[in-house]
Amino acid sequence: MGFPIDSKVLGLREVIKVNEKERYSIPIYQRPYSWEEKNIKDFLESIFDAFKEVNEIKSETNAKPVFFGTIQLDLNKDDNTLDIVDGQQRLTTFMLFLDLLQRNEKHPKEYIDCSMVIKSEKLKEVLNDDNIKNTSSKYYENRKLLKKEVEHFEKEFKDKNEFYTELKNFVLDNVYFVQLITEEMDLSEVVSVFNTINTTGLDLNATDIFKVRYYNYLRGIDNTKDWLKEINSCYQSIDDSNEKLGKDGRTDQTKFDMGWVLDIYKHIICAEFGWGFSEVSKSNQKFFDELFKGTGLTEQSDLSVLEFDTFKQIVDGFIDYWRWIENVRYNGEHPEIAKEIFSIYLVEKTRYKRYWTIPFVVAYFRAKGRDDWSDYYIDSLKVNMYMFRFFLIYTVVNDRVINPVQNKVCDECFKWFKECNTGEIIGKIKSLLWSPVRSKDDKPKEDFDKIIKSGLFYNASRVHLVCTLSALLDEVANLGKSFICQENEIVISEQEIYEKFFHYAIYEKNKNPYDIEHIQARNNFSDNSDEFNGIGNLVVLDSHINKSIQDDAVSEKITEYKNSQYAAVRIEFMKEYESCRDWDIECVGKRADEEIDKIKRFMDEE
Repeated sequence: MGFPIDSKVLGLREVIKVNEKERYSIPIYQRPYSWEEKNIKDFLESIFDAFKEVNEIKSETNAKPVFFGTIQLDLNKDDNTLDIVDGQQRLTTFMLFLDLLQRNEKHPKEYIDCSMVIKSEKLKEVLNDDNIKNTSSKYYENRKLLKKEVEHFEKEFKDKNEFYTELKNFVLDNVYFVQLITEEMDLSEVVSVFNTINTTGLDLNATDIFKVRYYNYLRGIDNTKDWLKEINSCYQSIDDSNEKLGKDGRTDQTKFDMGWVLDIYKHIICAEFGWGFSEVSKSNQKFFDELFKGTGLTEQSDLSVLEFDTFKQIVDGFIDYWRWIENVRYNGEHPEIAKEIFSIYLVEKTRYKRYWTIPFVVAYFRAKGRDDWSDYYIDSLKVNMYMFRFFLIYTVVNDRVINPVQNKVCDECFKWFKECNTGEIIGKIKSLLWSPVRSKDDKPKEDFDKIIKSGLFYNASRVHLVCTLSALLDEVANLGKSFICQENEIVISEQEIYEKFFHYAIYEKNKNPYDIEHIQARNNFSDNSDEFNGIGNLVVLDSHINKSIQDDAVSEKITEYKNSQYAAVRIEFMKEYESCRDWDIECVGKRADEEIDKIKRFMDEE
């Protein structure tokens, strides 16, 4: 047998000319159809630009081919289908597009049954449904978007009575692909071909590759089970959790994907095997690729962490734990951990955000051997808050990530998570606080205080982290209290704090829903400018207020400060201003000392 890959250049008309006995199918390791609006618009732009060019020169014989990349297929001899390894998103969109054009043809001469090209019940349902208003899936959503964009484009061709037929024929005759078909190759070899050829990275990602690698690993141990079906059930459980979001009008819940779980799984494996930062620092795709293909596993006497039951427990444990965090925050059920509930988001604001996984890693090891992690939710969040304190120190005293901190986490902390009880873990982390991790950090505590007091604003990561922490502490201190903000009463709760600081719907649009405000505007500094750039003169402030007051004098800003939704401004600063209205260097120094004392109390809390 020769090289088992058949390749040829085919037009779209030939690509979709498959019969019932040889149809395209979407393999179980592929992600669902997920193209976003930008993908759809880029897709249509390529087609519309070429179609306009043909009509401008009024000669179809001079039409330039529109190349839509590579489609990789794998022949499945069991049912004579062609698995779409690469190209699912593009082929699916072409089926939706052709169906739309056919629905609008005035005098159709050729009909293509798009529902017969790809074996997909969800796609078939959409293609057979006239109700384009249904937006419950990406298929419906993109079908509606395609209709809108094509109708807009049609306006440029008012003189064409057969616009839809001409556009359909143009697409069928001028869109080309390079089609690759593999046959009798192992699944991992098929993916390897994809990785070698694919340059877009659009159709497979680390979670897809993990599914294939893990499947081959489990099959090598026990080939009697349908492991792809088992693994896919874990992916489905994540989708099911996301599908339930938004009930009862809630908008605070987060969609997550298997990538989040793989972050946690990687750290658990590294802790279990005693692997250090060199492994933790690898991307998920590289880590799991090398894990299942390399020789590292032969050195391990206990591989139970790689058993499917363990993986499934981690997936289910993560889903339950994350939703518990959201529910506790929403309902305010555990005021005793009001700060700790935000520890994950705070870690993500440090330079060491890759370790957002820590509470889940701790919960896994503390509950090892049990399916239910819930007894250790609160304990693991307390551990995480101490880890945040450690990351806070070295985010402040260093201008960038330093590997000695990461080596401490991987070489020591991971070992504690695996072997120690909660009290012992916290005790050991506390011993790390203020202890130098390298020789040049001989006085981290003094450096920490000095940087916060003077020149904090000079580093964006540092100033946002410290000011967010300070403001968060003010919010927690005022839990249950109410104040009037722009004629609305705000009652400070855990959920209200989350909305103001960490809500992802806001966070994605504008990185932070607030600015860091110089109380005394920088343009008004005379001397001692370093202290005016320190914590004594900085506060979080609603972005719209910050833009409106610009460089006004403090006495003029106060009116707008009273409209702030942040307790740090509306409550705490207003108390300070009552006794220090000049807001000179003495006022700044006094507030800096108070802010540093507040953070020290937080650092020393039991």
